[in-house]
Amino acid sequence: MKKNVVLLAVILLSVFALGSTLSARIAVESNNKVVDVVLDYSEFEGMANQSEETLGWWFEKFKGLGVQYVGLQEESIESLLMENQQLEVFMGWQLFQEAGWREIYPSEVIEYIDNEEISEYDVVVTTKSQELFDFILSGLEGRYSSEEFKVISREEYFVIQLHGTIREALYRNNLNLVDMDGKLSAPRHKPYASKLMQVGLGFDEGKIRLIEESGLKVLPRPYTYKEWMQEKYIEAVLTDFETYEMKPPVFIFSGGEVLGYPNHHEIVIKYMLENNIKAGMIETSVQRSHIEQEGLNLLVRSLNYDAVRVFSVWPYIQENFEYLNYEGAEEIENNLYRAVTERNIRFIFFKPFKKDQLTTRFDQFIYITDYDEYEKMFQGLEARIAEHGMTLGRSSVMEPIRVRIAKQTLMGWGIVAASILLLSYLLKLNRKVKYGLLAIGLLMVPAAFVVRPMLMDKVMALIAAMVFPTLGMLYFSHKSHQYLYKENRNNKLYHQILYAARDLIIVSAISLLGGLFVAAILSHIEYLLEMDIFRGVKISQMVPIVAFVVIYIAYFGYRRKTADNQEPALRTKDIRTFLFEDIKIIYVIFALVIGAVGYIYMARTGHETNIQASTAELILRNILEENLLARPRNKEFFIGFPALMLGIYFAKNKIKSLMFLSGLAAIIGQTSIANTFSHLRTPVYLSVIRTVYSLALGIFMGILYILLFEIAKRLFYRIKQMNLFQQEQG
Repeated sequence: MKKNVVLLAVILLSVFALGSTLSARIAVESNNKVVDVVLDYSEFEGMANQSEETLGWWFEKFKGLGVQYVGLQEESIESLLMENQQLEVFMGWQLFQEAGWREIYPSEVIEYIDNEEISEYDVVVTTKSQELFDFILSGLEGRYSSEEFKVISREEYFVIQLHGTIREALYRNNLNLVDMDGKLSAPRHKPYASKLMQVGLGFDEGKIRLIEESGLKVLPRPYTYKEWMQEKYIEAVLTDFETYEMKPPVFIFSGGEVLGYPNHHEIVIKYMLENNIKAGMIETSVQRSHIEQEGLNLLVRSLNYDAVRVFSVWPYIQENFEYLNYEGAEEIENNLYRAVTERNIRFIFFKPFKKDQLTTRFDQFIYITDYDEYEKMFQGLEARIAEHGMTLGRSSVMEPIRVRIAKQTLMGWGIVAASILLLSYLLKLNRKVKYGLLAIGLLMVPAAFVVRPMLMDKVMALIAAMVFPTLGMLYFSHKSHQYLYKENRNNKLYHQILYAARDLIIVSAISLLGGLFVAAILSHIEYLLEMDIFRGVKISQMVPIVAFVVIYIAYFGYRRKTADNQEPALRTKDIRTFLFEDIKIIYVIFALVIGAVGYIYMARTGHETNIQASTAELILRNILEENLLARPRNKEFFIGFPALMLGIYFAKNKIKSLMFLSGLAAIIGQTSIANTFSHLRTPVYLSVIRTVYSLALGIFMGILYILLFEIAKRLFYRIKQMNLFQQEQG
């Protein structure tokens, strides 16, 4: 350490900047403790229709659970169809092919169609209801240009044409045609539907009145479609907000873009600022980042990050009723709890529970209509989040925290110094090279942060996530080498366990420092809102594994003689011996097993993985989650941490043959520590608590594994001695 005092001083200096940055982030996170719950009108309407109670009754009951708002979509052609209103809707080409249409429609419609003034992409809406026709026409005239639609008939059979293009057309996917021999024929595509069926027509006054009479407020959700987006539409929507007194606390946009984008978003931004309206960012179904909506990031930045992350209860979560051996909605409660405590969600768009698919052919489910189940879940959720200092109410937001370049630079210097420290142990760098590299790093880091700050912070975070766990494993290898070759065997088992626990804590502390660097250097509000994310998770898991193999070879070589292992260093002789090794079948089998385990490990890392946890593992996770403030990671306390303790135990007992495997498993736990802090939407305190829990359980499991191995070892020796005795007697 005396040879690296300058590097250690730089790291220590960077730790002060790290502490200051983390303190600011923790203060921001600690003031963000209020969660809002909003009901989905259409889903609750479907649930009420299956129950014995009215929709108003259900709204009144949920008001007693702390709910204040009901999310109400703007009406559209599609919503009117779903509500079985008296209208028919055709794509243009369908109208031409409808049998007997000449006998149905008025003469002016027949003449219009005969003149081929309807394209295959148009949407044709027909109804015999004067009231429905008036509502649709009023919505179109009040919101859109007259060039976008045309009234074909105002007589007894009302007909409206929406002018469509291929941009709005929706097609069925995977529609193949086959002949009698099963050979594919060229698919024939016609538009199945159109986005124009979703454009907003205005809000239903009856629905607004029902919500308000139940004691709740309306959270309006206009539908935005930029091809038809004009200032006229925006003014109509904002007028509705004022007329019906339903200014939303959070704007949750429907459609592919935010209201007003791209030409009139300044109007919306001004309105939101004047009325203290937050932007809602809907988390994707894979719980990573947000649903892509054009103009959303621009809007959030224009509002100075006055935004909340929104959790929509996706259909697969609604269906988690009586799931994982639970008797009710406990797993749904778990999903909401994780969203709120672990992912900075402060707005829940709630939908009722479902179960029992009615048929395998149609995606229809039965709603849970037992109010007691909802009351139980809400009370359970409220009690659990209270342990984190959270309450239900008007959703809170995080202050727009930013990390100054000066602090980023200081932390970057520490990461560079740690990287050079690692290289100096692996490559035996001399002082000139070591400090030359340090000087270059000290100069390049601030320059890079000035030129590309949002790229450089990711690069530094990635390096920290790789270097510090690797440094921890370097310490593990150094101590193991010392125990194996430079110390006499210590037969006192409890001493071996104490050394193993101590070294695990030290190695984990080094890896934890890397995780804290990641959490600090990526503390910008855009990371906390997950507008931007930490990239390179799989790389940060893989590189330390490869680095550990190199470190192990440097310390213990490949088939070295004991006398050659006194001074650790990378040697060409080890590489040559390995490359010219005779390949045995057992080596191939071993490599395949390690490869399969590695693939599963890497595939399980991240959100978009096809390899899911087993039911037993999910149940264990839930048990831990329900009894602890933060769920420790299974791979840490079951595998990584105990394996490191076993590695120290093997070194103490001169069992070199098992040290490499234990170290290979141990690196999983160390990279996992840094990965825990790479989930930037998770509050820092929760990541720290999770790591402490994992460490405590890991030490317990490590002691258990050591005791089991010791018992097995003694049984093996006893059986061996008995066999020798029997052979001597024979």
